[in-house]
Amino acid sequence: MRKVVRDERGSIPEWVMLLVMGIGIVMALWAIVQPDLASIVSDALNQLRG
Repeated sequence: MRKVVRDERGSIPEWVMLLVMGIGIVMALWAIVQPDLASIVSDALNQLRG
């Protein structure tokens, strides 16, 4: 009796889907947080300048 070796890595379309979904989530979060991050960095640089 032989055991069938299963490929546990998944198929290429699954990895592509996960990658696209991850990029979409990061882009959505970046669009929400970007103005706040820009103001935080700007305020920090202004404090350093004096």
